[in-house]
Amino acid sequence: MQLNKFTDYALRILLHLAAADGNLLTTKDISGIHNARYNHLAKVTQWLAAEDYIDTQRGRAGGMRLALSADKINIGELIRKLEDQSALVECMQADGGTCKLAGSCGLSLALNRARSAFFSVLDEYSLADLIVMHPKMRDALLGIQSSGLN
Repeated sequence: MQLNKFTDYALRILLHLAAADGNLLTTKDISGIHNARYNHLAKVTQWLAAEDYIDTQRGRAGGMRLALSADKINIGELIRKLEDQSALVECMQADGGTCKLAGSCGLSLALNRARSAFFSVLDEYSLADLIVMHPKMRDALLGIQSSGLN
C-alpha cells in the first residue's frame, strides 16, 4: 500500500509541529523545507485544521501548531481518515469496477484483511511515539527547520 502525497504531507507537517513544541510554523516554512508546492501544502493544512489536528493563527506573526498533544494524535486514525476510502484494486471500488472476476475472487478478501492488519499496526502509534522511538528524529526535524527557515 502506498500512501498518497496528501497523507505524506499531513504526516510531515504534524511531525514538524510536534518537534516545534508549540512554536508556530507556517505552511510556507514547511513547503520550503520540503521543496513542496505551497498550494498543495495549504490544502493539507486546511484539512488538518478542519479535522482539529492543528490550530492556525492568521496574520504577520501567524502560523500553526498542534491543537492536541502529540500523544493524543493516533497515526492509524489519521491515515485511516485519509486513505481508507481508496480502493486497492479495481473490484474494491464502490461501483465494483469492470473486473470480470468481481464477486468470485478471493483477492479482495485477502486485500481487505491486509488493509485491516496495516491499520491495526498503525493504531498502536501516536505522533509522540514516532519521535520518541527515534530520538534523533526531533533533533533532525529541528535542524531541518532551522536551516530551512533562514
